[in-house]
Amino acid sequence: MTLYQKEGNHPKPIPVNVIEDLNELPSVDIVILAVKNYSLEEVAEDIFSKFGDKPVILALQNGVENQKVLPKYFSKVIYGVVIISAWRDDPGVFGYMVKGYLVIGTLDDDFQSEIREIKNILKLGITIKILKNIQDAVHTKLIFNLSNAILTLIDYKNIHTSSIPKLRKIIYNYMLEGIKIVQAKGYKEHRLPGLLPWKSIESAANEDNEAANKMFITQIHTPGPNSMEQDKIIRHKSESELVYLNGYIIALTDSLGMEAPYNRIIYKLCKKNFQKKPYQPLDIEVVWKKIIENIST
Repeated sequence: MTLYQKEGNHPKPIPVNVIEDLNELPSVDIVILAVKNYSLEEVAEDIFSKFGDKPVILALQNGVENQKVLPKYFSKVIYGVVIISAWRDDPGVFGYMVKGYLVIGTLDDDFQSEIREIKNILKLGITIKILKNIQDAVHTKLIFNLSNAILTLIDYKNIHTSSIPKLRKIIYNYMLEGIKIVQAKGYKEHRLPGLLPWKSIESAANEDNEAANKMFITQIHTPGPNSMEQDKIIRHKSESELVYLNGYIIALTDSLGMEAPYNRIIYKLCKKNFQKKPYQPLDIEVVWKKIIENIST
């Protein structure tokens, strides 16, 4: 495997032990699951068929789908929220911006000895913290995951300067709706390094000047391609995590009887356009028109 940092060091190969089948291992104590949500059920079934309920599972998916799937197979599940911008260029070639940050915890604050063991292992390579309320961290990151759909739907890399304020308004209103929804459900912000505080998002949504636009463009271009963009645009996959992330917020909105017009129209547009082959992102003006039509009706 080759791993490189976008700014700084040159690509360098890293030796990694790879197996073709889990049967090659007699037993395992800990399994770190880093697959996307759309592969989670199949992978969980495979692991359970080989090792049963013995391993401790560390789940690193975005969103809450892993909280539904994994307890069906395993009794010891630890959930993690990882903050890192990384991407795959080619098979075995990966890039990243900076070393990441990881928080871990369980839904009922149990398995403390297992959590400490995992922390002691992983702290050798990544900053890691144990949380008592992992759900707050899960939903804090989810708010930022929501924007992945917008930046995959819209051709933001070729956006005209005059359209930047519209993209800012879409993204920040989209995220503000998400914040209100998860707060109504009872979740609180857990500050995570590298992510804007919720108060800063609210302040940025009310700004409208050239300096704010320049800062916004820098913010969306500085990280590498987001995970949904990698799936749909770079790797041309038919799957995406849209339903597990953005769809979850829509379901939460409906269960609370709330309104989320930005989230609803973006989700609808993504569901429709992500099915097209080959997939091509939409012009910002097309999306903006749809949003205005949806809000005004």
